[in-house]
Amino acid sequence: MPGAGYSVNIDALQSTVRQLRCLADSLDTPRASARYDTAIPTGILGRGFAGAAALSDKHDEMRDWLESTIGELQGFIERYGSQTKQAAEAYTEQELRTRQDLFSSAGGA
Repeated sequence: MPGAGYSVNIDALQSTVRQLRCLADSLDTPRASARYDTAIPTGILGRGFAGAAALSDKHDEMRDWLESTIGELQGFIERYGSQTKQAAEAYTEQELRTRQDLFSSAGGA
């Protein structure tokens, strides 16, 4: 029985792509905040003792880690979104070919 195979909801795939893009874009602000809005000014913790330097260094390390982690998450989302978009396009093309084949086999009526 033709058409009894599987069905793909292309609209849902396209919606997923849009949502993933919005999510990746929404992470731009936290990523920039991690980099630029979390500064410990030089000397604010005092000068000349190891604790101030260690805290400042740890802060810089954590800031870099957070920015990197958000960037990796954005990259993952972008890759997954791209793959989902490609799948949606492939299913759309296949659907069009199938319709054309059915139209052609019906004599173009």
